[in-house]
Amino acid sequence: MNSGFLTSNLRKLANRNAIGAATALTMQVAGAALSLLISLLLAKLIGAVGLGLYFLSVTSTEIFSTISRLGLETSALKFISIANASGEPATVATVYRKCVGIATVSAAVMVLPAWAILNWAPIGASHHTEFTSLVPYLMIALIPVTVLSVQTESFKAIGRPGTAVFAQAVLPQSVLLLLIVVLALQNRITATSVLASYATAFLLAMLLAFLRWVFSVKDVWRTSSFSTAVLLRTSLPILIVTSLNLVMAWTDTFVLGILSTPDQVGVYGVALRISTTTAFVLIAVNSVVAPQFAALHASGEHSKLEVLARRSSFWTLVGASPLILIFMIFPSQILDLFGEQFVAGTWSLRLLALAQLVNVSTGQLTSLLIMTGHEKLMRNNLIFSAVLNLAGNLVLVPPLGALGAAISTAISLSVMKIIAWWIVRHKLQINTVGYLKLYSSK
Repeated sequence: MNSGFLTSNLRKLANRNAIGAATALTMQVAGAALSLLISLLLAKLIGAVGLGLYFLSVTSTEIFSTISRLGLETSALKFISIANASGEPATVATVYRKCVGIATVSAAVMVLPAWAILNWAPIGASHHTEFTSLVPYLMIALIPVTVLSVQTESFKAIGRPGTAVFAQAVLPQSVLLLLIVVLALQNRITATSVLASYATAFLLAMLLAFLRWVFSVKDVWRTSSFSTAVLLRTSLPILIVTSLNLVMAWTDTFVLGILSTPDQVGVYGVALRISTTTAFVLIAVNSVVAPQFAALHASGEHSKLEVLARRSSFWTLVGASPLILIFMIFPSQILDLFGEQFVAGTWSLRLLALAQLVNVSTGQLTSLLIMTGHEKLMRNNLIFSAVLNLAGNLVLVPPLGALGAAISTAISLSVMKIIAWWIVRHKLQINTVGYLKLYSSK
């Protein structure tokens, strides 16, 4: 490795990453703050049971949205990144249209089976009737939630991570918060009205994201010969990875919703959302570096890829550590802000924050593996971790409730990240926790 590389190309890359990461981080912080504020307001307005039903509803929408996307959000990120780096605007426009179009049709097809499943499954336990009354609003939200994820990954791929995070995290949360405040002032706040507002917020965000894309990409209607078959051959295997990621993320909430009570879902959901605010640093940095992982790997620039992976991991840990320490030291004080009934989640918050420390310290491992063609190994890792998480929740939730879900989730997330680190270390020869060698690929 010569010094010219370190002082020129890498420095330019680092500067571009820093600007993009700072923009994305700012938007992610705003989105996390809005999400917590919404949870805080709903905890005060509709209580733990109502908040639990809201969390179950959002979880259900995310699950069917992930299936409907068919892995197209990651394919859009990968192929648009490569086309954009190669100066092929027609391919950028074509891949975007195909990914958004297929995702829209897929979500529309998913509505009826999703409706049937949600009405049949005993979600909400003793409050199942209340949950099923919310299902029509979830089906309205399904298409915009699905499409918006594909749109935001496309923005990341053309080097606009701030726009992507704003469209995904800030805009819909801002609209939802505004609608909740209006409903509260009119004394019309219920779980039903909140879910109707949720659907409205994401529909508006999807439409505005499309308009922003039109203004961002020149010749947006240009066409190229990019194959739909190639797109789907890439996206469908990735669907397994993203679906397993979703299983990892939402198994705890669903098992609680079926084997426990909505108030336990509410308590756990608050602790989970507080702990995952630390991951906004990981998401913000990932929105910048994931497209570059794909481009650097495609061009064979392994040294740059290695340095980028290591440095992004280090700065993610630096950015998230203060919040993690706060959550581990003062959990009861934080939860008390939501109401006395939520203080029961103190140890849940501590455990989930500890798991996030493992998560952020190891870096952007999932994106690194997928963008370098190792999605099958990541899939196998996720299968093992998802099964471990499900088994842990089934065993621990009945006797321990929210605490059991936290124990299982913390263990399975940590195991998944450690295994992913080992795969990256041996397959790519990259040590993402080698913080002492930030500027060297040696």
